[in-house]
Amino acid sequence: MDVYQRLFDAIKDHSALEDSDIIQAGQYGADAGWSGFVYFDECCEFYDDNESAIYELLNDQADDMGFRNVDEMIAGFNRSDMLDTPGGRKNLLAWFALEEVGRWLECQRV
Repeated sequence: MDVYQRLFDAIKDHSALEDSDIIQAGQYGADAGWSGFVYFDECCEFYDDNESAIYELLNDQADDMGFRNVDEMIAGFNRSDMLDTPGGRKNLLAWFALEEVGRWLECQRV
C-alpha cells in the first residue's frame, strides 16, 4: 500500500477530519488547528503510531528534492524552531504528514 494511503488511513483513524478538512490542512497548514492535531499530546501520539510511514515519506521527499538527508530538509520547514525538543520534533512531523496527505488527497480529486 502506498505511504500516502497508509497515512491517510491513519489520519482518518486518529481524527474526526473529513476529507475536505484534510485538504484544507494541506492548503493552509496543519498548525491552524485541525481535530486530532491541535494539542501537543495528540500530535505526539499520531507520530508515535505512524513514525515509520512518516519517515518513509520524509526520506522519499528528501531524496526527490536533492537533500542529503531528512534533517537537512526539515531544517527549512516553517516552525523548524520546534525541532529543538523531541516532543516538538514529533509534533512538527505529525503536522508534516497531515499537510502532505492533504496535498496528495487534493491531487487525487482532480
